[in-house]
Amino acid sequence: MTVKLELMTDDPEERQLAVRYWAMTETGEFEEKVIDLVPFRHITHSGTLAAHIRQLCRAYDENLICPYCDAPMEVKSRSAVKKYLQKSYHPCTDCADAHAQQKRAEQAAAAAALELQLNAYIDGLPSGPIEYGQLSDDEVLLLLALDFAISPRLTSEAFKVSDCKALAPMDIKPFIDRLRASGILRESPRSAAPDTYFLRDGKLMVNTHHIPYILTPDAHFGRSEEAMQVLLTREFSDSTALFSLWLDFASADAMCYLLDKCRAFDHDLDEKQLNEIRSTLRNSLKTHSVSQIWFVIWKNVKDAASLARLVYYTEVRATATIPGKIRRTLEKIEKEGTVIRKWDRPDYQPAGTLGMLFNELFGIDEDTPGVEVLERLTLLLPDDAVDDEALPQAESVRQLLCNALVSDTGPEMMHKFATLIREGIETHRAIAALLGNDPAPAA
Repeated sequence: MTVKLELMTDDPEERQLAVRYWAMTETGEFEEKVIDLVPFRHITHSGTLAAHIRQLCRAYDENLICPYCDAPMEVKSRSAVKKYLQKSYHPCTDCADAHAQQKRAEQAAAAAALELQLNAYIDGLPSGPIEYGQLSDDEVLLLLALDFAISPRLTSEAFKVSDCKALAPMDIKPFIDRLRASGILRESPRSAAPDTYFLRDGKLMVNTHHIPYILTPDAHFGRSEEAMQVLLTREFSDSTALFSLWLDFASADAMCYLLDKCRAFDHDLDEKQLNEIRSTLRNSLKTHSVSQIWFVIWKNVKDAASLARLVYYTEVRATATIPGKIRRTLEKIEKEGTVIRKWDRPDYQPAGTLGMLFNELFGIDEDTPGVEVLERLTLLLPDDAVDDEALPQAESVRQLLCNALVSDTGPEMMHKFATLIREGIETHRAIAALLGNDPAPAA
């Protein structure tokens, strides 16, 4: 008999029934069929009998042993009994309880170790307020855009990067990282979901996608809507910082369109290719508008898709031509002075709250050329600052005159210079344009 019984009844007839039910021959067959064991008292069906037997005894199959302690495993039905010795896939009850207890102890120890390191990490995080009045113009604009994107959450509770999708078309994390690096946003580990912070080889690790952030309080108004209202009255004047933020936003706007067109035409650009294109576009956005760059992107991605259909081109080879195609197209436009078509903003790609603020505060949108963006932002400077910068640098003047003398193009240079001045271009910007350092904006 390979089945051991633990009888749980004192009734002689029930004990005998249990023994007969589980009795086996030397060859591993059951001695009696279940149907031959009924009727038994009020039980007339074999299925009901099996359930009744489980109330009378516990059966342990000596051919099925625990993988840890080799004890016979409990079986609930005849079909579970094995004819040959083998290990169970699951531990016995005692081993399962012991392992569960050990696991709970290990989890408690791990939680204590995590709490210890997390407390130390939190103690090292900044905790005091900051002066919102000391924030730079680009930081204020980005913070206002974030407030509009997740209001009222920014001033009331923690949030994750994934909550800020309304901020810009893409590159949300770099914008958030920018505010975090400035101390405007801080980590809030106590607000994190489980498993955001964890230990690996005894070191504290974090799932960066799930980091919760909170707004650092202002020294005067704390973390409040009133603090945001004060920022709305800010007078902007730092054209350099704002223009850099615009280029970051415009690059994100352009790259979002690029990735969508690449998906549409089955182009899979790698990280290196994307970085190369991003650098090219950011530089061109100093001159052209976002909508013009969209047209350049559309044209070259479509041309690459046409190449992919040629017999001697593969999809990978065609995709690899996109960075160079975009760069050469923009170089040709600069060289020939070609007027680029403007593309309408796609319905699926909103400008986000940052784009809306650029438009609302400065009248800048996807159709505004980069040179005009800089011109409008430069107008934010106080009059005395403009006067201080109006005179060109002596080095620039010497370089322009030297170039004209060396190339014998003095008359042409003077004519172009006079034309720019008549168009209302400032002297220092006209000289920069003639030197090729800074294209002159339209008057």
